[in-house]
Amino acid sequence: MTTLCRIALALVAALTITPHTHAIPFADSQADFSDTQGQANWFYGFIDRGGPTPTATAYDPDTDFVPFDLFDAPAQRWEATDAILPAQNIAFLSINQDGGHPSGIGPSGQDSVIWATRRYVSDMDGLIDIAFDLRKENISEPRGGGIIGRIFVDGVEVFTQPIANDDATGVQGVLWHPVTIGTRIDFAIDPTGTSPGSDSDFSARADGSIFSAQISQSVAMIPEPLTTTLTLLSATALTLTTRRRAT
Repeated sequence: MTTLCRIALALVAALTITPHTHAIPFADSQADFSDTQGQANWFYGFIDRGGPTPTATAYDPDTDFVPFDLFDAPAQRWEATDAILPAQNIAFLSINQDGGHPSGIGPSGQDSVIWATRRYVSDMDGLIDIAFDLRKENISEPRGGGIIGRIFVDGVEVFTQPIANDDATGVQGVLWHPVTIGTRIDFAIDPTGTSPGSDSDFSARADGSIFSAQISQSVAMIPEPLTTTLTLLSATALTLTTRRRAT
């Protein structure tokens, strides 16, 4: 085998075993959490899906996301006042540093399924990694029957995961998605239960959950032009090796 063949095949082997890597996050829902809407491109609010038994998940990202209008400093969480929601639907609803609490149907007059929603607005173009951590925080009572974590990019659902009421481990993962400046990424906690609790499936009681995220620019170990070059070298090496064996 010629030196060129050895070099080409070694490079191709290195490319084959190179894992996808991630840059240092430029957005962190926990580290960036603040009492100011829009700080570090994060917003805190809700998406009202109505009642009594909503099934559709599609929404308009331009109009259906409503920012919270109150920051509770002692509790360190965002909430809604009755200026933007009926009073019966604001008792549970909130977003905090680690996650949040949705609102649902019952048990005390609540009459609408409302997703507690954290939004990030992109200030870059390119491919990003969205690393998320989704799990139940309140696991003491099965009243709401669990939650569903949802991630949307400009209103298109790219991730859906039911979490049982007693699941404190949950799901952790990474999504890769292209964005442009102004792309909206919504992290929603839906109170819809995965199994019947003592309340209805749509109840939000005891549905406090962790839903955090880190966002970073996707990084490939080997740039695309070099990948193409290595592919050509691989073909060349294979051809030269075949010819050498034939002679």
